Amino acid sequence: MESGLSNSYNRQAVQIWLFMLLILILLMILIGGLTRLTDSGLSITDWDPLMGAFPPISLNDWVHLFNEYQKTSEFILQNNYMTLEEFKYIFWWEWGHRQFGRLIGLVWFLGFIFLNYITSLPRFLFISGLFLGILGLTQAFIGWWMVKSGLDLEEKVLDVASYRLAIHLSLALIIFSIIYLLIRINGTWLDQTAPKKNVGRSSVEEILTNLLLGCFFVQAFLGALVSGINAGQSYTDWPLMNGKIVPEDIFYLVPGYINFLENPALVQFNHRMMGYTLFVLGSIIWVTGVRKPNSYPVQKINYHFLFGFLSLQVIIGVLALLNSVPLYLGLAHQLVAILLLLSILNLKFNLYHERRA
Repeated sequence: MESGLSNSYNRQAVQIWLFMLLILILLMILIGGLTRLTDSGLSITDWDPLMGAFPPISLNDWVHLFNEYQKTSEFILQNNYMTLEEFKYIFWWEWGHRQFGRLIGLVWFLGFIFLNYITSLPRFLFISGLFLGILGLTQAFIGWWMVKSGLDLEEKVLDVASYRLAIHLSLALIIFSIIYLLIRINGTWLDQTAPKKNVGRSSVEEILTNLLLGCFFVQAFLGALVSGINAGQSYTDWPLMNGKIVPEDIFYLVPGYINFLENPALVQFNHRMMGYTLFVLGSIIWVTGVRKPNSYPVQKINYHFLFGFLSLQVIIGVLALLNSVPLYLGLAHQLVAILLLLSILNLKFNLYHERRA
């Protein structure tokens, strides 16, 4: 194992492995979104990391799984009309989501072992790869912790806890971001063992981009809260909320902090306000960046991508709201959020290396 990043290891093999993980996690996030939007997350009531990989085959298998689901509050209070055939639909979404998680774990494990066998990974990439595995395992436990919150018969809950859903999504986006930045780092032919150049202070655009990235993760967390309690279907007018700038029932739950997690009015209001904040901040970065005289033409394209995805996300968000979040708009909103994240990360990385050039 070598220290730093040198050119003596198989960069192409590492890049292929990282790209595979990036695409799989992108698909995993979208499948997870569909699992939530189709209310499929509570269809499997246990977590068996090994035997759970095998799907039900016989009618007895299906009847057993359906009987277990019929014990949940979601079935008793909301889906008691459901037939076995209808149950199969939501089961396959949740089972597929879990299978995809197993696939990602397998690709990480085999790739990590293979790369360490065929090449001498730099210490930075070895530690980063190991850290990704730890984060992936943590994500699996958080996923079950989330599902378990929706199986509490005493509380008579109909969905998973929204804050656990938000944590689950946030960690997925963090893992996705780390992998993308590793791809960019691995793709640069810079010898990190060489003495560091005096790169100077961060530019205004770089500081604002870091702030935008932080706001994005807050917004993603808030978006998951909206999805978790179906808050997007509570106030379907825009730009007002039931004809008001601030809805009346914004703080009706006791204790007060619960409103930030479970009150549809406050949760949607916060999501709207952070969306406006993101758009204003992103617009400032865009205007500042494209008007900078010494900015590279390629970098100006990055600014345009950022503003384009940001604008598209606002439009889709408003359309989803006005139409009570149909499945296709909910999924599009999540996909464009990931593309927006990529554009922010790309701009952040390029601004840093612009200082080093």
